[in-house]
Amino acid sequence: MNKIINKIFITLVASIFMLTSCDTEESLNITSPDPTFVLNTPGISNVFLNYSLPDNPAFTITWKDEVTSTTSYEIEMATEDTFTSPINIGTSDKNSFSMSVVEFNKVINDAGITNFSDAPIYLRVKASDMISNQILLLVTTYPINPATIESGLVEGDSFALSLDMNDDNAITALINDPILNANLNVSIQYILEADVVGGDFSTPQEVTTLIDTNEIKITHALLNSTAQALGILPDTTGDIQFRLKSTITNTTDDILERIGEAFTISVTTYLTVLDLSTTWGIIGSAANDWGATPDLPFFKTDVDGVLVAYVTLTDGEIKFRENNDWTNNFGDTGNDGTIEAGGDNIAVSAGSYKITLNFNDNTYTLDSFSLGIVGSAYNDWGATPDFMLEYDQYSDVFRGIVTLLDGEMKFRMNNDWAVNYGDDEADGTIELGSANIVTTNGIYIVTVNLKDNSYTLEPIDTIWGLVGGAYNDWGATPDAQFTRDWSRPFDDIWVLKNVTLIDGEFKFRGNNEWTVDYGDNGGDGTLELGGANLSTTAGTFTFTLDFSDPANPTYTKE
Repeated sequence: MNKIINKIFITLVASIFMLTSCDTEESLNITSPDPTFVLNTPGISNVFLNYSLPDNPAFTITWKDEVTSTTSYEIEMATEDTFTSPINIGTSDKNSFSMSVVEFNKVINDAGITNFSDAPIYLRVKASDMISNQILLLVTTYPINPATIESGLVEGDSFALSLDMNDDNAITALINDPILNANLNVSIQYILEADVVGGDFSTPQEVTTLIDTNEIKITHALLNSTAQALGILPDTTGDIQFRLKSTITNTTDDILERIGEAFTISVTTYLTVLDLSTTWGIIGSAANDWGATPDLPFFKTDVDGVLVAYVTLTDGEIKFRENNDWTNNFGDTGNDGTIEAGGDNIAVSAGSYKITLNFNDNTYTLDSFSLGIVGSAYNDWGATPDFMLEYDQYSDVFRGIVTLLDGEMKFRMNNDWAVNYGDDEADGTIELGSANIVTTNGIYIVTVNLKDNSYTLEPIDTIWGLVGGAYNDWGATPDAQFTRDWSRPFDDIWVLKNVTLIDGEFKFRGNNEWTVDYGDNGGDGTLELGGANLSTTAGTFTFTLDFSDPANPTYTKE
């Protein structure tokens, strides 16, 4: 009986084993996956296009192609994931593709992308009728197109300028530059340049400079001086051309420059200074040692034939002559105030004078005249001589550059209280014998107009002087002080006339201090802060300092 049961058990086990073996054999029947055409996802999906490395690879993509047997692939770009308007950006005969920074930046700009940061760029690959999957890159680009002026200053504009509106804006314009508000951590400088029509901007006039802003403002004075610097005479109309240059600087000081197209405008200029010059002057032992230096000049007045000179004379004699020459000269035979051709010398005493020469009736007058500043703000109310203002023939006013203290001041004639002026209303108008003028410590350009009794105190930071072994033993006495060139009121130009130097060296410095000083490292007429000493031989010279371009100040020596 037991043998029968064992046989039945063995038979059952065998049957189960056979069934199990059949199931296992079916489950091991493994199939291969379908062939694929796949664009691999790059390791970096944020791409920064650095304009300072234009030839570097912007990206490299690779793909796996198990479907086609082609060796020609097309790489497409789109600005949206639907690829509604795909852009072919290149081809490849292998399973990879690269594009340089400058190439990739151009195709993105050409696609009309206006956001320069995190611009979405989709890529895919085509092979025959097969299209891969797409990948997304977020790209930071840089601009190719130059900034433009969108309003206020365009081709063909005309500007009639006016002295009455000297400080008002003749032009208010806006710059259109999408990158300005892109928040890319860069600085953008815009320079509006001007040149003559037909010029190549190799030596442009830099009209104005803006940094990280898009509003251009140009006053009548600035446009007028620009036009005249380019050869348009006062009170005439002429054409000049403008262009807008922009430079972008990133955090590593890499610079990208873009230059816009030039355009032409018309400008009508105005005269900024009076032409009161004449051919007549004063010569004599009391004036210029009978011609050792140029004659002291006469200037026109508002009456034809009547000339005036403001001069300081020594004890001696004078005559009047034309063109620094004896061919046409006048004196006073008889000492009666009447001039005669070739007449006698005129005796004078030392002092400051206003000399009026009237050719309408052949008379002349010598009147004591000086206009100065007195007060606790300058000379302790006359403990020392008043500060003398000089006549500015270019504006028909009296001017001076002076350092004033906290205190009060007045204007007076001839270092005397007989004629003095103050300001009762503190309104910029002087009145005879009126209230003191309150001042604060500082350096000022002082201007007095005796025709309308107006005055101004314009604060400035610096009076320039000449210092050195060739002049004052490097500061043992005050520096030789420059004065502004009043003939160019809108330029920062300073003049020092007829200063006598000895053999030696010198420099230019501000306010009789070494806080700011200039020398010339290359001997090329360009000044550098703290630059090398300048050398000179003994002689009498005239110096001009031009700080109109603060970045490139220059000087001349004559």
